Amino acid sequence: MPDAPTQEPLDPEAGARLIAFARACAASVRALSLYPAAHRSVDAALGRLMECARLVTAEKALRLTVLPATLMIDGRAPATTDPAVAGLAAALHRHRVGGMTVRGAGEATMWQRLLGLIGRPVDEIREAGGLGHLWSDSGGMATAEYLQCVELREVDYERLLSRQSLGDALTLEEIFGCLEPADPEAMGPAAQALLAEIVCDADKLALFGVRLAERCADRISHAEALSHLFRQATERVGKGQAGAEANAVGNLATLMASLDAPTLAQLLRHRHDDTAIGRGVNTIAERVEPEQIVSFVSKSIVSDQGASQRLAEALQALVPDIDERRKLVSLAGNNLAVSPFGQDDEFPKLWARAESLLTSYSDQEYVSAEYAHELASVRTQAIQVEHASDDPPERIASWLSTVDDPALRSLDSQLLLDLLTLETDAHRWREVADTVCAHVDALALVGDLDWARRFVETLAATRGHRLASRPPNSIAHFAAEACDRLTTGSMLGHALARLGDDGDKAAAHIAPICDALGPATVTPLAAALTANPDARVRRTVQEILLGFGADGRAAVRQLLNAPEWEARQTAAFLLREFSAGDGLDDLKQLLNDSEPRVQREAIRAMILAGDGRAYEVLVSVLNEADAGHRATLAEQLTAQRDPRAVSLCRYLLTHLSHRTHPTVQIAAIQTLGAVGTEGAVEPLRGALYDGVRWSPLRTRTVRQAAAQALRRTRLRSAAQVLREAADHGSWGVRAAARAEVAHLESRA
Repeated sequence: MPDAPTQEPLDPEAGARLIAFARACAASVRALSLYPAAHRSVDAALGRLMECARLVTAEKALRLTVLPATLMIDGRAPATTDPAVAGLAAALHRHRVGGMTVRGAGEATMWQRLLGLIGRPVDEIREAGGLGHLWSDSGGMATAEYLQCVELREVDYERLLSRQSLGDALTLEEIFGCLEPADPEAMGPAAQALLAEIVCDADKLALFGVRLAERCADRISHAEALSHLFRQATERVGKGQAGAEANAVGNLATLMASLDAPTLAQLLRHRHDDTAIGRGVNTIAERVEPEQIVSFVSKSIVSDQGASQRLAEALQALVPDIDERRKLVSLAGNNLAVSPFGQDDEFPKLWARAESLLTSYSDQEYVSAEYAHELASVRTQAIQVEHASDDPPERIASWLSTVDDPALRSLDSQLLLDLLTLETDAHRWREVADTVCAHVDALALVGDLDWARRFVETLAATRGHRLASRPPNSIAHFAAEACDRLTTGSMLGHALARLGDDGDKAAAHIAPICDALGPATVTPLAAALTANPDARVRRTVQEILLGFGADGRAAVRQLLNAPEWEARQTAAFLLREFSAGDGLDDLKQLLNDSEPRVQREAIRAMILAGDGRAYEVLVSVLNEADAGHRATLAEQLTAQRDPRAVSLCRYLLTHLSHRTHPTVQIAAIQTLGAVGTEGAVEPLRGALYDGVRWSPLRTRTVRQAAAQALRRTRLRSAAQVLREAADHGSWGVRAAARAEVAHLESRA
């Protein structure tokens, strides 16, 4: 296929709009790669992109077709080849995007997310499900508003190829139709022959399995279709052909081992059936090799970040013998331990829980074979309720609302909370608390912060006062361990991520969670404050941190020695906000920090405090610092624009030696001029008239700076000081003042 179209090109106006849009995208990608997310260059680039998107979509939506080296509108490309258009086309094509529709300017955050995804490595995006999946309702990277503004259409080349590689489309459709409604007897001779060909070819069977899964509405219907496929294979495939039946059964066993744990668990429930379907499933399950079972267990644990009840159920059905099951679980553990997944510090704990569940799980104590068979049949009957015609839609919708994910999650949570409250045996309570901690992490991840808060408050109440002594192996001791685990785990990170979307609603739950866990949450909160550019998130986190008072201040002080300058800057800000007086103890360390932005935060703390003791600390640091450090501090002083900086500047002008600190003196004068309040006029007047006889050049520099600062205030009183100095001051004072008076009169 050629990369460039052969039709007539776009009209010049439409081509210019497309090129402008591609160039705005390229500029934004370049800014995002060079600067932090909150940098003004990024804001400017995204602003230009939004304005360009608004202009090109003013009359109608911008609908782009993506080719490997160009973009098209209505089947036509720009007349001239532009590198920006080619670059955007290549980036989208690498991610298998075949079309893109833009319907407005959008938001800066939306474009930042979308361009960030497009710029990520292709393999990384495909492992996460592909760009089309990530930029969809279920992908987690786009909201409904984002999808309304920008729509991506991903091309599934593998599916396109598989449609042609499995055989005749009509015959293939007949096979699917017979398997899905569970009527394999209606399959004709041509369909049976094609099915036999597919199951005897491992590659074709893998493609067939993918398409069968896509057609099924859920795991239950998928498992039912597979059970009929296995029955067909074991009864009809390869009869009279040497080796064909064994080959087909082996391929089907590989397909079975590739299923996810919930689907396989549902499928293997047919092993209890004394029917043709049960015998077919048994035949295939017995041919699953131990290596395939080990691989199945390993992939399931990596995918789910731990062992699930469905995995344990599926493994028990595949390997009924407990000794053999323990052996295979041990092999899976060895494989995971040497993989990248096993290098995480939490892997030993995760594997201990997984191994315990997988080697001890059994439902025989609770569920008989007859009852298990009834449960499996009830699951299949539940699907038919949606198709019943005797219930009105309102009643069906009301019933479905009681079994959707939020309702079931609420039932699970209430059960765990009751167990947490009612259990009196310490060691059993600890097992419940372990489950609760994992459940709270999951609740925070999906955004159910209400239940997460209830669990945390219950654990904190059981723990008692944070500093209280607790007997070993007591419920209070285990509750304290659970609180520590939640503090250092991923729960807070998941919860804080909700602040950007849910705002005040999320903050109403996060604040009580942090209050219950105590000052130990200061470190993850400070890290979130450092990393998140969203003003609303930062404001909420600051309010939570300040609520800890003196305990929080002690925890924040530990961040002063953090290797990242952002953490030290955050610590300086928080120490200043906690308390004006007490927050000055660490001022000298902050002023001596190697990062200028930390120094600026320390000077701002000093200005807001308005405490003479803080001014003394700054003078002491300036006296001890070298010339480079003094210049840096002077630069951070000139960056202040708070009117309360007048007191600090006046103190520096009167307490610093003009001979050894000329840079700081000039910086203080410039800051007074920039602040421009009435309080700045008097110290500037003093600097204008002050002088050192033995240093006429330095005196002239100071007077010129003071006169310029008086003019910059734009105050009538400052102009009066300049005119009086121009008429009645000494020769040097008059010279400095007259130049600024002339400047004022020229602007009048």
